[in-house]
This record gives sequence, C-alpha cells and structure tokens, in this order.
Amino acid sequence: MSRHRTIRGAAISAFAIVAIVLAAAAPAAAATKPAQVTGVTKSTQDWAGKSVKVTWKGVSNATSYVVKWSTRSDLGSPIYKDTTTVGAWITKLQPAATYYVTVAAKNGSTAGAWAKTVTTKLQPNAVSTFGTISAKPAENAVSVSIPEVANASDYQVRWSAGANENRTPDRWTPHFTSWSSAFDPATRTWTLPASDGDLTSVAYGNPIYVRAMARNTYFDSSYVRKSTQVSAWPIPAKPVSSDTVVHVASYNVMCSGCEKPGAPGWTTRAPAIASTINAKDPDVLTVLEASGYSNGSGSSQAYVDLDRRLPDLQLVDDAPMTVSKSHQGNRILYNPAKYSVLAHGVLTGIKDYEVYPASSAPDTNTPWAKLQSKDGSGTTFIVVAAHYGIPNGSYSQARKTLLGQNSAQLLSALNRVNPPDANGKRLPVVLGGDLNDNRYPEDATDGAQPTLIRGGFYDSSASQHRYGTAKATYNDYKPASQQADDPNKDGQRIDYILTQGFQGSDEFVNNWNPGTPVVPSDHNMIEAVVHVPLVR
Repeated sequence: MSRHRTIRGAAISAFAIVAIVLAAAAPAAAATKPAQVTGVTKSTQDWAGKSVKVTWKGVSNATSYVVKWSTRSDLGSPIYKDTTTVGAWITKLQPAATYYVTVAAKNGSTAGAWAKTVTTKLQPNAVSTFGTISAKPAENAVSVSIPEVANASDYQVRWSAGANENRTPDRWTPHFTSWSSAFDPATRTWTLPASDGDLTSVAYGNPIYVRAMARNTYFDSSYVRKSTQVSAWPIPAKPVSSDTVVHVASYNVMCSGCEKPGAPGWTTRAPAIASTINAKDPDVLTVLEASGYSNGSGSSQAYVDLDRRLPDLQLVDDAPMTVSKSHQGNRILYNPAKYSVLAHGVLTGIKDYEVYPASSAPDTNTPWAKLQSKDGSGTTFIVVAAHYGIPNGSYSQARKTLLGQNSAQLLSALNRVNPPDANGKRLPVVLGGDLNDNRYPEDATDGAQPTLIRGGFYDSSASQHRYGTAKATYNDYKPASQQADDPNKDGQRIDYILTQGFQGSDEFVNNWNPGTPVVPSDHNMIEAVVHVPLVR
C-alpha cells in the first residue's frame, strides 16, 4: 500500500514540474499600447532660460511620455526628452526660431502614436522693469549686481563720476560695458574699474555712479530700459597705523561784516564757532575768512578774537597782511602742546581772480607752516590754509578753469617752500581750505580739486569712515533742520582737507549739525583724522 502511494506522489510531482516549465516557456501578455496623445500646447516659457514648457492631455495607461522637437517641419534631427509627468520643458531654444513639437505616450517600452505636430517658439515681449540693483566697493573699482530683468535679451552697464548723465554737454567721461547676453549662463555682476582720467580713482574721493540697461533685440531693438542710478565709492586707501596720527579741521567761519542783512553778527556767532571747534578739539586747524572787526570799528581782527576763544590752539601768525578783507583771515592754528613751529610764511603767486584783469590781480593770502611733532617721532609736515576767491565774471575763462589755475599756482608755490631732500623726498603736506569749487565739475574737469589731485594730493574724504558727507559743506547759513541730503548721496563740497605725500584717513566728518543755538557760519566745519609719515 505504501508503495502505490509513493508511485502516485512521484507522478504528481512530475506533472507539477512539467506545468511549471511550460508556464515559464509561454510568452508574456503584451502591454496595452497607449492611445495617441492629444492637446499638446505651450503653457508657459522661461525667456532667460531659453525654455518653453509644453503640456498635453494625460493618457490613462501611460507610464511615461517622450517629447520630440526640431526646427524642421519633418522633425528631422530631433531632440528627445523622457518624462513621467504630463508636461515638460523643451530647452536651449533660439528666440527667433520656430520649433515643431510632438509627444507620444509609453506603457513600459510600448509607445503610442505620435501626437499631431504643433509649433511653438520662445515668444519675445517688451523688456520689463528693473528690480533692485546694488553697487559695492571694490579695490579701485566698484562692483554692481543686477537681478534678472524679464524678457531682456542683453544687458549693459554705464558708469562715471557724474551723477547726471543727461547733462548737456556731459563733460564726465562715461564708460560702458559691452552688451552681454541675458540668457543663461548670464553675467549679472560686473567689476567696474576706476581711473584717474575720469576722476573716479580713489584719490578724488568721488563715488562712482552706475546705471544698468536692458533691451530685447528680438522685440524692439531701439528701446532700452534703464535702471535707477546707484553709487558706491571704491575701497579707500588705508592709513599706515604706525604713522603719526593728526586730527585736522578746516573751517570757513565767514568774515565779520559779511553776514546777510538781519543775520547775527560776529559777537553772536563767535561763541558758536569756538564751541564747534573746541568740542572737536583738533590738533591743527585751518580757518578761512576769520577777518573783519570782532566788535566794532578799531577792535581786534576776528582771527585774533577767535584765537582767544580756543584755549588749546594757537595762531601760527597773527600779523596783519595787506590783502582783501576776507583773505586777511586765512590762518593756521595748532596745538602747541603737541607741535613746534619750525618755519612759516605765505605762498606766493596764487592769484586772487576776484580782481579783473589778471594783470591787476594780487596774490591771495595762503599761509603755510612747518610743524614738528613733540611725541619724539620727529614727524615733520607742512600745513597750508587755502582760500580761492570767486573769479570775476569779466574773465573769458570758465570759473572752474580759473580755480584750476589757482591750484596749479599753489602746487608751484608749495614746491618752492618744500623742496626735495637729498633722497628726492618732500615733506608730507596737509591742506585745508575753501576752494570755492563744487566737487562736481558740472561743466569742466579742470577745476581746483582735480588739479590738486593730479598734482599728487589725496582727498581725505576717501576715508575709512565718512560722516555727514551726504550734505553739502556750504550750508548757505541754513540751520541743520534745513540742510537736506543730496539725492545722489554725496553732497557738494567746496571745503576740502587734502594730503600730499601720503594717502588715506581714518575718519572724515562734515559737521552739518554743530548743535549750537546760533548757526555759526555759512560753511560747515570739516575734519579728518590722518596718519602723517616720517620722511627720513
């Protein structure tokens, strides 16, 4: 009995094995072929990415889709893209080209029929507006970055030291980058170099004004969209920390008797002037227009009266001079506890073009002093107090040209009193003054400050720290509440602290709010902290 069961079991097992083998050898059921895709259409585009997204109606049994496109109507030399979603981006499109597109559904490896071919293109549109652009300091340059501008095909950047590109004529030297593609990979950050020739190098203390432009040449090649203007200063020169620190101030105090009708006179203004100076406690001070009677006819000159009110400072020279009223008060004061006066005098040949003609123009009172530090370092330097007169309107030359001539005359006169030593080195110079020449050469670039910079000076407003420089240094005798920031973020200045033989400053301040109940002068006091080198 057990034998028969064994034989039957063996037979059953053999049949099972045959069945399994036959089943394995049988062909698999074919996948159902997907239906033809319909409804292929462009849904959106990414202009900057040179891409168009196409969508279609989904097929129920599709596990994936394949998109095919070509610039040829017969779909020759196509590009393929597989996707598991309904919709796909077709990429690397040329804006002017028409593309032919079709889609097929797939179920596994089984593909359905190609959809009816449709055409699409990267559609050009009017270039949109700019978002926020930014400018940042760079080494002898500024860096500007812009966001993507919708529908742009090209970008360009313009920069110069001029705040108003629409001025006619525009005497600033503008620079332009080449037009660059707005398509990926796009350039949207540029480093814009500064240079001496266009007054943008660090020594001039000028911000660089930047404006970006965008266009779409496939839509309207003649239209250019402009960004708002932004600005930044190049990274300023860093003072040498081991050099002697000198705190310099310069103040045009408005001569006594020069006040507007009804305005407070010297006796009222002088305490406010002295308070402003004493509060900042400079080591060296150049004062301009500290002239006229301090308290009525026969009284002392204003510069003598001011000296009495400044306990820590002393006049280098209080002797009267035979010059015009306002220039009589151009003086240098210093802290005698910190410095000794080794020599002093007046620079010659700097003409007062307030007088016409030039053959009759006297020299302007431009005092200089050679100071030596008492700190044991032996540091010796020259201080100059400069005040150029406003040129007479009868001159044929432009005002700025004449003021530039004053600077050229000053450079020559300074070289005469500061000759080179045996090593060819001159003493460092600190110049403070009112050059009566706005920082912006609105109609010329040969003015007072640029001429001095080209002669080796450095504008200390190109400083590690700036304060109050958005406002003008000439306040037109307005209180602080009426002194507005310049819309270009860099106030006009006619008052300067310039250095020769060294560069950089720790700090530059335009004291537009002296905090006194009386407006002291029609100018603000400016100050700078500089590091004066030792010339061996």
